[in-house]
Amino acid sequence: MKKIQFTTVYVLRLSVDNILGLVKSTIDLAILVRTELGDMVNATLTQLINDKEKFEPMVNTPRKSELTDEVNAVHSTRKSLFSETKRIVTLHMKGRDSTKKAAAQSFNFFITPYWNKLSDPMNTLTGILHEMIEKYKSEPELQAEAKELSVDSIMLEIETANIKFNALFNQRLADEANRESSASAQKTTVCASYAEFSNALEQQVNFAPNENSIKLFNQLEELRKKYQNFGAKGKDEPEPETPKA
Repeated sequence: MKKIQFTTVYVLRLSVDNILGLVKSTIDLAILVRTELGDMVNATLTQLINDKEKFEPMVNTPRKSELTDEVNAVHSTRKSLFSETKRIVTLHMKGRDSTKKAAAQSFNFFITPYWNKLSDPMNTLTGILHEMIEKYKSEPELQAEAKELSVDSIMLEIETANIKFNALFNQRLADEANRESSASAQKTTVCASYAEFSNALEQQVNFAPNENSIKLFNQLEELRKKYQNFGAKGKDEPEPETPKA
């Protein structure tokens, strides 16, 4: 006798949103007839429900890190402080006070190469500003010029903002890595549970069928065909060496 089998669907290749959609629809259909399903199918269904409950919050949680707004705000602050320094220096370069004018010209020569780097990627700019501040702190003449121009306090603020940005940026990277790791692990778990449930239902339909189990099998087969097409339309993400369900 030829065994009935589900259409192959590489579930792990689906996006997390489509995995959740497939699993939720499967559970909704199965629950309606679970009293007609065997012990093994019910056991795997219970496991699938539990794993779905852990997976769903990870999918529905906003992808944006809680630290993103703060990172962007501190980044804007350090750029604004640098722009303010440049404006003050430029103003004194055009002024009549010869002492301040000389100091401004010298200090402008120091900051101009860094000014051109403000549009660099945020984390790249962190290293550039750190280099600038370290050079400034190592040269008493630059510090004296900054004090003459009243930008010494702004240079200190730039350093403080840059240190704060670096700490926030690294914390966000760590948070995102932890969140990605957790979601990836739970994605694998829920896909494995879905495969186990599907295999258990296949076994019942082949060896101990009843009207409702066959009906459920046919409904889930149509559902699988629907989600099988998502990958073909380029809506989902490929992952190497993924088991089929």
